[in-house]
Amino acid sequence: MSKKLLLTFLAVVLSGISLQSYAACSKQPIVFVHGYAGFNLQWNTMSNRFKNDGWPDCALYKFSYSSLTKSNKTSATELRDYVNWVKGRTGWSKVNLVAHSNGGLVSRWYRVFRNGYASNDDLVTIGTPHKGTSWAYACFSPACFEMRYNSSFQQDLNGRGCDTSIWSSGDEIINPDSSAKCGTSHHVGWWEHNIMLELKSTYNIVKGNI
Repeated sequence: MSKKLLLTFLAVVLSGISLQSYAACSKQPIVFVHGYAGFNLQWNTMSNRFKNDGWPDCALYKFSYSSLTKSNKTSATELRDYVNWVKGRTGWSKVNLVAHSNGGLVSRWYRVFRNGYASNDDLVTIGTPHKGTSWAYACFSPACFEMRYNSSFQQDLNGRGCDTSIWSSGDEIINPDSSAKCGTSHHVGWWEHNIMLELKSTYNIVKGNI
């Protein structure tokens, strides 16, 4: 085979792979972002609900980051790289973000300071300390400092980067509870911080806003 024919053949094959990956992902990708000291398994209930409602595996992704050791700013840069990877894998130009707790701060920093709006359509946060939380004074790490009231991190964000927020009156981690409000807020009752991820009502709000 001549060099020209070989290059043409490779171009066709690679084009076919790209088209197949795009066609295989019929839904816009969702990237789930866990909270402080969180882990990806916490998203299993919600991701399974999306699957049951027709979202294929290729549209559901769980971003993992080191919340115990890294600044949210560093994690936001890693989120940017991860979203770019998801875009390349699926063929979609934008993803949706669903974030829990501190993951919402990571996502907002990504949107505001890491050009995230160019790659993100909608952000839904669940129990995120948008205005800080007293709980953050009980831990000592870069992310903890950034979750404290009136931190330089909070001041730099200055309320920006929000779309939809979900909050609970029984959230023992976000104090005051109202700190979880940002953008258009939705109340889901009197539930604990992590339990909100398991609620069908939380899922319905998330699904209705992405």
